[in-house]
Amino acid sequence: MTDITHGTCRGQPTDEIAIWPYGNWAHIGDIRKGDYHYMSDDYEVVPIDDIDRLNALGVSFDE
Repeated sequence: MTDITHGTCRGQPTDEIAIWPYGNWAHIGDIRKGDYHYMSDDYEVVPIDDIDRLNALGVSFDE
């Protein structure tokens, strides 16, 4: 069940980014939907508003 008002999916935040050690990244909500089932579960979860950490990891939303 999705609560759109609070941006959560099953009570968990969806406004986070998963970043794999080799540089790929995805929205955590897409991973929970199963879109990245073929990827490892070895990723770091970073809040989407932690711009400094995302920049340090090479994540850019301007592409």
